[in-house]
Amino acid sequence: MGRLSKFSSISSQKEFSSVYKEAVKWHCEEAIVFFKPCNENKLAVVASKKVGKAVVRNRCKRLLRAVVVEISNELADGIYVIVVKNGLEKSSFLKLKKNISWAMKKLGCIKSNI
Repeated sequence: MGRLSKFSSISSQKEFSSVYKEAVKWHCEEAIVFFKPCNENKLAVVASKKVGKAVVRNRCKRLLRAVVVEISNELADGIYVIVVKNGLEKSSFLKLKKNISWAMKKLGCIKSNI
């Protein structure tokens, strides 16, 4: 299993605001994926209190980070923000990986192997 060393974190509210305004987004069952093409690689996973208590929110964020690690070699450079939806903690890892990969393909942020 890899690491998220390829990605740095989003540090300011200004960056979040620019991603929410300018990025393309895709809704899947478990999350909303925002992608803004850019020279740098940044990742943020956001889980609000609506998702559940801290233990549940942190587990959801760990699952999504693990999915991103699995597919990180295929991802184009850019800023990614993934917002957790209710019910993600009930999903299996394979289903989550399939849905997030599908959302990334729909957003056009999967590198083509051509």
